[in-house]
Amino acid sequence: MSDKKPAGLPFGSEDAAESELWRVLGTLEAGEPSAQLRQGFYRKLEEASRPTLAMKLRDFLGFSGNAGWVTAAASLVAGLVVGQMVSAPELDAGGRLAALEQNVSMLNRTLILDRLRNEEPGKRLRGVMDAAYLAAEDDDIARTLLNLATSDRVDSIRSAAVESLGSQINTPGIGAELMDTLKSTTSPLVQLALIDLVLRNGSDERTGQLLQLADDGLLHADLSRHVYTSLGRDST
Repeated sequence: MSDKKPAGLPFGSEDAAESELWRVLGTLEAGEPSAQLRQGFYRKLEEASRPTLAMKLRDFLGFSGNAGWVTAAASLVAGLVVGQMVSAPELDAGGRLAALEQNVSMLNRTLILDRLRNEEPGKRLRGVMDAAYLAAEDDDIARTLLNLATSDRVDSIRSAAVESLGSQINTPGIGAELMDTLKSTTSPLVQLALIDLVLRNGSDERTGQLLQLADDGLLHADLSRHVYTSLGRDST
């Protein structure tokens, strides 16, 4: 009796009858599957890979990702709110319209904040662009933009967040953090965005601080010249 163990079969059993059974099975030749069996296998594989009706409906409605489910939840809430307003006899047409606008604004704000806090850079950048017109009206959005402007790992998102803050450069807390970032950042792209923000929207106080940074050599050389030229000053 050969001691060779056929590949792919379990061994090591202490039962002599079981070991003999596996030895005999190992000597059998495995036949090729029939053409009918192969065709049936591939047919079932193809059917399993086809998107179901539920999957097609989910993709059509945009529910395939986290953002899609946020949108779905927001739409559901909006529908409930609209239903309540329509069924409320104490509200006139103007009152229902105002309530609807308020709730749409709330849902839009929620979606923007969700984008600003997303892990994907592309979605954060989309959120930054959408948030620009709300920064002056919403403290949470302004602070979230400030966090991106000062600490995001992607320089292009940082510079876009700086631009979206706009006139918030003159807000004491936000303005101070942005000026500190202008001094400490090593990214010319972010520094340029901050300089242009001050030149466009900064108060006399912020403009004076910018000029002082240029005088102290804390800006990139080309950007210092940009500051002097924009303010009509001679380079020192």
